Amino acid sequence: MKAVVISSPGNLEILEKPLPVPGRGETLVKIKYCGICGSDLHAFTSGFLPPDLTIGHEFSGIIESVGRDCHGWKPGDYVTGNNIIGCNKCSSCKNGQENLCSDMRRLGITDQGAMAEYVLVPAKDLVKLPKDASLEMAALSEPLSVGLHAINKVKTNRNDHILIFGAGTIGLVILTLLKHFGAKSVTVVEPDPARRNIAEVIGATKTIDPLINSLDSEINKLTDNKGMNVIFECAGLPETIQEACSQGSAGATVVVLSICYQPVELNFLSLVTKEVKIITAFGKTNEEFKKAADMIASGLVDLSPLITGLISLDKIAGAFHDHSGGKIKTLVAF
Repeated sequence: MKAVVISSPGNLEILEKPLPVPGRGETLVKIKYCGICGSDLHAFTSGFLPPDLTIGHEFSGIIESVGRDCHGWKPGDYVTGNNIIGCNKCSSCKNGQENLCSDMRRLGITDQGAMAEYVLVPAKDLVKLPKDASLEMAALSEPLSVGLHAINKVKTNRNDHILIFGAGTIGLVILTLLKHFGAKSVTVVEPDPARRNIAEVIGATKTIDPLINSLDSEINKLTDNKGMNVIFECAGLPETIQEACSQGSAGATVVVLSICYQPVELNFLSLVTKEVKIITAFGKTNEEFKKAADMIASGLVDLSPLITGLISLDKIAGAFHDHSGGKIKTLVAF
């Protein structure tokens, strides 16, 4: 089978690998679509993954075969799957927090991933899809579940002023979910004009270009100088995390779910005197993944504006090298 690996920083290869054989509790899934994630792009530039590891973790497909003890699953089932594979033994897993598993495995990070013609996935981490479901849309279940997990970390009400930093995939799925749940005021901060346009199409109340506009001035106008009630930081830069933590109202909540590799300095005097809460969000639980997949399959949310590229496998190297503005989610079709 064909599989994509990062052989060294900046070098992508399509290799021929043996077809995996499902073991006990495992299924072999024939991939139909796999999304290129920001973490894949980071691995491409940094080369932190083993050179023989198949990348990819946002996928949909059809079960090809099943191993022993895969009750309720059969070849031909339409599926997507959670890339976080919990051990089912630690206290986090037993509490339904697979994203905090002490012995976590992850497709495309520790285990062979889904940017391939086939991938092995534990049956316990699959979600069955109806036969009329769009497998193209179902491949976005993983990022939608990450956004859902972040929203589940904070209580919001319809009248809150909500701010999102970054209109990449995660920022836009959070915007989509907030609008679905009835939020009236959601502002998005994003320097890229094409991404701001997509945020407006999805329903952002206002978009701000931080390279042109004064963020302090714009937010003061929107909130009568009170600040934002809830802030989601999805950009992953020290300066955006600092800015997110400075724009909250008294009693505000800042949810940081981006991955930032640099140290971040914060003004804790301001945070303490306004009792601003900073919480973090990582990954998603199996329950949240299933809910996200069901929301897409049932048409409760429309993520089609996020798909800005649909390519064949032979075009994948070009997609990794092309970092031009406006790109949100590129799907590889198998």
